[in-house]
Amino acid sequence: MSSPSPHEILGVSRTASMEEIKVAYRRAARATHPDLGGSEDAFKEVQRAFQQLSDQQSDDSFERSFQSPGQAPRAGFSARQYDERLRTTPQQPKAQLPTEYVPPLNDAQFTALDSKRSAQRVHGEPRKRGMFSSRSRLQREATTINLLSKNVLNVLPAARLVNGLRSPNGGHYDHVLTAGYRMAVVNTMTLPEGYYAFDGSVLRHGNKMTQPPEIQISGMQRAFMQMNVAAYTLVLASNGNHHEPVIDYHRNAQPSLASSANVLNAAGLVRELKLFLGSGPSPNIVDREVLARLIGGMY
Repeated sequence: MSSPSPHEILGVSRTASMEEIKVAYRRAARATHPDLGGSEDAFKEVQRAFQQLSDQQSDDSFERSFQSPGQAPRAGFSARQYDERLRTTPQQPKAQLPTEYVPPLNDAQFTALDSKRSAQRVHGEPRKRGMFSSRSRLQREATTINLLSKNVLNVLPAARLVNGLRSPNGGHYDHVLTAGYRMAVVNTMTLPEGYYAFDGSVLRHGNKMTQPPEIQISGMQRAFMQMNVAAYTLVLASNGNHHEPVIDYHRNAQPSLASSANVLNAAGLVRELKLFLGSGPSPNIVDREVLARLIGGMY
């Protein structure tokens, strides 16, 4: 007897949209999560099914973003097959085209950032702030740099990651990623594994409530008017599982309907960043002026 397909595990049709898949995943996660009376094996099966379908949906959307009008989209493929398929695909997505620099690297008049640092993908590191620094915070930020380097920068050649920045609003940003004319501001936190409900303000886990760190990006948007800036809060699990904790949004807390940051676990953040940064109008461009200003804002 063959094992059930990811669609069957989540109870969705093969033509289900990403939104329908997310709703089905949250429902299945609630039903199978060990904290809520389910079994660990069933919960892991639900996680695997959602990862497979979300990878396929993200890559389908990623490619469709660069199709010419009237052209039928190609069949989807998993993230594990992504790089291999790109080497043989006759029409590459724009994000996978050769990286272009603005101004060009041979522009002698642009002296704010040299060519070597322009081509460098990761800038900065977790920085100590003040006389005392939390070792757990430094470790958390180092984990995030590794996550983004392996799962986002390797898919988007023009993406650049800058760490440890001062915020124009005061305070700090843990990480900022750019690709083309899109910018993602990412701050991090760590929570125990489990099921959390997010109402747009606080994360609820049973009777306990946790407020994600506030991310003000209005100053960043004003400072970089040419960029589309979005905020993300990465919630890392203490056990290292990228699918934990499970975060379920209330209906009125969806990021598209709220002013709060996107609150996501590691797997969700990787998926959303690949789509957000990779589907912009010119995702294969490195804006050297923007990058130079970001690096200048590091601690």
